[in-house]
Amino acid sequence: MTTAAQPPRVAVVGAAGWAGSRHARAFAKLGASVTHLVEKDERAVQLAQELGAQVVPSVQELHSDHLDLVVVALPTTLQPDICADLLNRGFRVLTEKPVAADADGAAIMAAASGVNERLMVGYTLHQHPAVQLLSQWVRENRVIAVTVRSVAHKQNVDSWRADPKEGGVAVVNGIHAIELVSSWFEGDPDVLAASASSSLYGSPVPEHVVSMLEFPSGVVFTLQSYWSPWQEPQGLNQGDWSLAIDILATGGRMLWSNDSLHVWDRDGGQHENNFEPSDLFLRQAAAALRFCMGETPAVTFAQALRATKIADAVRTARASGAREVPAP
Repeated sequence: MTTAAQPPRVAVVGAAGWAGSRHARAFAKLGASVTHLVEKDERAVQLAQELGAQVVPSVQELHSDHLDLVVVALPTTLQPDICADLLNRGFRVLTEKPVAADADGAAIMAAASGVNERLMVGYTLHQHPAVQLLSQWVRENRVIAVTVRSVAHKQNVDSWRADPKEGGVAVVNGIHAIELVSSWFEGDPDVLAASASSSLYGSPVPEHVVSMLEFPSGVVFTLQSYWSPWQEPQGLNQGDWSLAIDILATGGRMLWSNDSLHVWDRDGGQHENNFEPSDLFLRQAAAALRFCMGETPAVTFAQALRATKIADAVRTARASGAREVPAP
C-alpha cells in the first residue's frame, strides 16, 4: 500500500491504444507514478519517455509488490485472461469495460482470486457529475420508461472493433448505457425486440443496434447505439461520444444530454443544470486511486457481469430473429 511520501505506482497494459494512453496521462496528471507500460512493440516508447515509464513486453514483467494498480486497456476478448492472471498474482486491477465480450469470457474472471475485492471495472459514465443527480431522481420516482441514444464517432470500423468476437457496437459502446440503466432496476430484463445493421460501414459486426427490454418492475428500456462517421457538435470524451438518456416517470421527466440535465416536474415546473465539460478518464483515475486506498468502486465485477449478460441476451435476441423495432 502506498504511503503519503510515495505516489501511487501504476502500470498500464495496452498503453499505445487510444484508451490506454488516456489512462496513462490521466494518472500522471493526478500525481501518480506511471512506472510501466506494457506493449509488445515500440508503439509506447514515446509515451514512456513523456511519462518517465519503462516499456515491458508482458504482464509477467510486473510484480505486485512494486505496484499499487494495473490498468488493462485491451480489446475486450483479450482482457479476461490477463485480468485473471493479474488478480491471481495479487494485483489490484482497473479494467476497461466491459468485463468481457460475453458471459463465457467473464467466467474466466469469475474464477480469479479477489475478483470481488481487487477489481474495478471502468464504466466512465459513473464519473460524470450528472449521474449522481440522475440516479437519485430515479430512486425517488416511479419510472415508466428509459430511452437511450448512444453514438460514438468513428471514421472507420476496423482493427479489433471489426472482429465479430468483440460483439459489435452494443458490446463496445452500448454496454455503457446497459450497465448504468441496469444498475437502477432489479432483476433480469426480458428482451422484447432487437434489430441490427452493418450498413453504415459495411463491416462484419453490428454497427447500429436498437433493442427494447423490460425489467420485472415494468420499466421499458429502449436503446439505440451506433458508430457514426459524423462528428457531432457536442459530446462526451471531447466530442467523440454523444449520449442522451431520457427518463419518463409518473412524477415528471428527466433528460440527460451530454453535459446538460433537464428536469420537468408533473406540475409544469422545470429546471436545467449545465456542467462544464469534464475529462471522464481523469475523474475515473481519481476514483481508481481511492479504490487503491480501499474504497469500493462504482462498478464491481458482479454489476459488470450483469451488464454483460444483458448484452448477451440482446445479441441472442437479434440472432434468433426477435421482432424488429424501429429506430427511435
